[in-house]
Amino acid sequence: MVGKYEIGVIITPDATEEQVKKVIESISTILKKAQATIVNVDEWGRKELAFPIQKNTEGYYVFIQTEGDGGVVEQVERRLRQTEKVIRFITLRLDDKLKKSNKLTKRWNKLEKIRKKTQETKEAGEERSREDAPEAEEEKNAE
Repeated sequence: MVGKYEIGVIITPDATEEQVKKVIESISTILKKAQATIVNVDEWGRKELAFPIQKNTEGYYVFIQTEGDGGVVEQVERRLRQTEKVIRFITLRLDDKLKKSNKLTKRWNKLEKIRKKTQETKEAGEERSREDAPEAEEEKNAE
């Protein structure tokens, strides 16, 4: 089954440009061998980490968006675990998030429709009680 994935990698800040390119090329090679398509490679560059990882306070961020089989992700993750220059990595399946967000959107739309219906019936009930109120006052005055 073809899925959309985003692979985020943090590389040590002491890595040279050549070493960063090697890591990106190794990931690209694995993806190409598995006949996965690379949609986008986004290099953010050197950024400060939220907390120290392996005594590093900075890291070189790279994000790769790809479409392919789930087995290729396992191969990429195995390679990233073996690479010394990689501090951390994460793989996200993007279409799962889209499915979840679509489900939530549908649920919110249903709730909104129900809310509108109950509000309309409540308003209609209030209008009827207002219409009945003058008749009740007239009856009291007549007595």
